[in-house]
Amino acid sequence: MIGLVITSPLSLARVLWWYGEDALWPRALELTPVEVARLAPAFARFRNLPELVARTWPSAPAGAYLLLPTIGLLEGAVRPAARRQRRATSLMPSVLDVDEDARWKDPQLLEVCRVVDELSGSRSFGPPPWDRPRLRGRWAFW
Repeated sequence: MIGLVITSPLSLARVLWWYGEDALWPRALELTPVEVARLAPAFARFRNLPELVARTWPSAPAGAYLLLPTIGLLEGAVRPAARRQRRATSLMPSVLDVDEDARWKDPQLLEVCRVVDELSGSRSFGPPPWDRPRLRGRWAFW
């Protein structure tokens, strides 16, 4: 069982865009590393308990465990995203179209990792994001 799911504002914006949240993805880019780090337990809870996702979003896509808490933070209430199926990445706005290596080396992701480690009581900063296990190639877990 995974305790925390670590991601970045950029990755959250990309997921929101994929699922049609055009009003929210720009706001996700403005989230601070502390705000994203505080979502890490909620991401893990939704990922580990699919019945929680199903109560809010029956037949939800695989990324719903990231979408629901993020929408909840940005709007004040958890709800399903506008789309059930992802948009084609080829249509992604250029600000979000960042290659995987750059996303793993994103300074904001590094700061989210530091804050998650601090909030979880780790005495030392864990490995950098690019050396942590990955979920679907995009999000680190710890």
